Amino acid sequence: MEIKKVDQQAQLLQARKESLDAAERMSLRPLGKLWGMDVFTWYKPAVVELSATISTFPFPVFWLSSEINIREMAQVDPETLRSVQWCAQFDNPQLSIPSDIISGMPLVTGTESLEDALEFLKKTKQARHILLFTVQGNEWKTKMEVFENFVKLHQ
Repeated sequence: MEIKKVDQQAQLLQARKESLDAAERMSLRPLGKLWGMDVFTWYKPAVVELSATISTFPFPVFWLSSEINIREMAQVDPETLRSVQWCAQFDNPQLSIPSDIISGMPLVTGTESLEDALEFLKKTKQARHILLFTVQGNEWKTKMEVFENFVKLHQ
């Protein structure tokens, strides 16, 4: 009886830890500074929360994102998308943003890979900006690691 109770308690503690880890991954996370920019990551953001967050940032936003997040933002809140200083879609060079939205945006890029987008970032960097990286999809862990390693390497 006592062994069962201990096992159950250990299982509950493990489940709680996993739940907290998942919650941390799925919220806006600060990564520090890169070239004078405040850097944040966000795994699988809800588009309404993402829109509200972008709207409240105190500096212009450079947004590196997977296509699905950008498409959702274009549908739900095109005004906030237009306010982004640079929108970098890193998983598809073909942009799926409607032309009436793109025409109002300062800079929009589409690349085959995250590495290509990061090379573009090196040339586009500006102090007093927000660098927001959002990702979801099958390879999200790999892409998050690539981005975080890039930031650590260049800080």
